[in-house]
Amino acid sequence: MSHQSVFRWRYDRPPSLEQFQLQFPDDYSCAVHLAKKRWPNGFVCPHCGSQKGWKLRTRPWVWECSGEATDDHGELSACRKQTSVIAGTIMHKTHLPLRQWFLAAHLVTTHSNGISALQLQAKLGIGSYKTAWLLLHKLRRAMVNPERDPLGGPDTIVEIDETSIPFRTKDEPVGGGQGRSPIGKLNVIGAVEWREDGRSGRIRLEPIRSNGRESLHPFVLNNTLAGTTIFTDGNPSYQGIPGRIHQSQVVKGMPAHIWFKRIHRVFSLMKRWMMGVYHGVRRRHLDIYLQEFVFRWNRRRHFSAAFDSLLSIGNGTGHVGLRQIVGRPPVLKTLMERVRGASEEDRRQAYSEARLFGVPDPYARRLLNPDYEPPLPRVYSRQKPARPILPKARTAFVFATH
Repeated sequence: MSHQSVFRWRYDRPPSLEQFQLQFPDDYSCAVHLAKKRWPNGFVCPHCGSQKGWKLRTRPWVWECSGEATDDHGELSACRKQTSVIAGTIMHKTHLPLRQWFLAAHLVTTHSNGISALQLQAKLGIGSYKTAWLLLHKLRRAMVNPERDPLGGPDTIVEIDETSIPFRTKDEPVGGGQGRSPIGKLNVIGAVEWREDGRSGRIRLEPIRSNGRESLHPFVLNNTLAGTTIFTDGNPSYQGIPGRIHQSQVVKGMPAHIWFKRIHRVFSLMKRWMMGVYHGVRRRHLDIYLQEFVFRWNRRRHFSAAFDSLLSIGNGTGHVGLRQIVGRPPVLKTLMERVRGASEEDRRQAYSEARLFGVPDPYARRLLNPDYEPPLPRVYSRQKPARPILPKARTAFVFATH
């Protein structure tokens, strides 16, 4: 083990796999931990606000309210609403056991270099790569705290610069892309704090469309506090940012990392991390990969707290479906809106497109005739239950109620 690893774990060593298994042996213990994170002062019903409730024995992640709520007629009646500890979180509507979610979060936060979906699939024993990929992307969305504090402040310097990642699409020409041209590259802007001890502090990374004022000014205003001193290169687009003190250094005849060693170290590690772990990224998911690197950098000396931070942020993230992540709307719904009031020829063309995208024929026929109803009801079949039946809890747990 290197000296750097020993120093990093001197005060914040992450739990081992054996310790993790002892702490979370089953779904019951995971549900208890989630309940403590969601209701640190006791159960609170999200429907009526009552603090009276109990946990269902057959469903350890579900609580039932025993308070009273006012109905539409102004009379008090029993609430009896059931609330799951994973409702409204990144685990909402999941088919995976809670323990697999916890183990995935543990692996993601303790691997300093990150973990790919293929590696996570093998570690968790998940049969589908698509499931592992979706699980990992949901965890990445829990790495961005919407209430995080901006960088800098009065008497604080924030170093800002731009970089680019080579990426050429099929529509872009083979030549070109030199200088500040956006052809064949993904542009990224970054910021890093200067700490008093000479080290680099927190960072922020975002993709940008160009190196002009329309992209640079919003990034600086959204990620730095008023009164912050920003240290940039000679790009004139940084000038005139309200509430920020601007210092610039024109790079001439000398490598840029000599003047901007902190942000260029961040860029170097970020590119090495993307190529080494994920072997490159696409434009569609560039932002979420950058946010994962920001999460790892800002918690590089807080491994044990990263797991709880991930779960705490995930409690307020909400459900994110596959279509929201990949950015693809439902095919049939989109085509139905397109053929509204269209001619018969356009309807036949939409029907052909729906069949090409894999829409079953009984449902694709609605494009030809909106009043058409499938002859048979839609039937769902599963070889396994949505969530495995849990064994009896090892120890009884009583949650504090008021």
